[in-house]
Amino acid sequence: MAQSLDKYTKGWWFILPGLAVMVAIVGVPLGMAVRYSLHDVFLYDFRNQVFVGLENYQRAFADPLFNRALRVTALFTLGNMALAIVFGVLVAFLLNGKLVRGRRTWLALFLVPFVMTPVVGGIAWRLFMWQPGTGLVNALATALGGPDTFWLLEPDLALLAVTLTNAWHLTPLAVLVFYAALTTIPEELYESATIDGAGALRTLWHVVLPLLRPHMLFVSIIVMTSAFREFDMIWALTGGGPGRTTTTLSILAYNRGVANQDMGMANTIAFTMFLIMATVAWLYITIWRRQEARA
Repeated sequence: MAQSLDKYTKGWWFILPGLAVMVAIVGVPLGMAVRYSLHDVFLYDFRNQVFVGLENYQRAFADPLFNRALRVTALFTLGNMALAIVFGVLVAFLLNGKLVRGRRTWLALFLVPFVMTPVVGGIAWRLFMWQPGTGLVNALATALGGPDTFWLLEPDLALLAVTLTNAWHLTPLAVLVFYAALTTIPEELYESATIDGAGALRTLWHVVLPLLRPHMLFVSIIVMTSAFREFDMIWALTGGGPGRTTTTLSILAYNRGVANQDMGMANTIAFTMFLIMATVAWLYITIWRRQEARA
């Protein structure tokens, strides 16, 4: 009997240290966030905590700023997912070509944005890419006869500029994953597609993309969770402006907790973000698995 139990419990002893560390690092702060979200608690007066139940959540969902930040966060996240997956697949597919030379050098260059600190990347893009008059984007636009645009100061363009910048930061991860996946595809499939008369685009659509679907799931979840909680890049670019057009839930939580000193509301927003992300990820994986099972 003891040997039978040991057969099923031996594996848990190997993961127990890592599980304990994860509970301490993730579980304890998460539990504190839940507790503070149910109380009126302020930044410089933590001792005086008044239990209010779900009142903070009711206030949050009734707040127009919260609902607007939720929409901005959703648009920002979806934009990052689409750009990272599309450009990640294209770049990885091109790098995997037979005629490409210096493949390792190109991979190293493409990984530079991912290893760069988001704050440094945001400041660099703000000064050298989006800056009116001297930025590279405006220099190219004016050379082609376009206007000199204040990208980060225009309410209609700021979110687009921030999304493009953060996608630049996350796309190298997609490139790395997709490139590693492409190296496992048998050469015979490419040869069969060539014999059947398929060009590069048809090979990409009919051969490569179906085989990359599991990897797309992994990349989309990683990019989605990273973009949904992004703070550093947006703060370095716009600080949430202009006119709150780039104020995401993470920036709103910071403003409520630090600027307004309302830590109860800040933790309410933060825990709501966790619930939304966990629910969306679970639904995403569940729907994907059902589609794979039907296929």
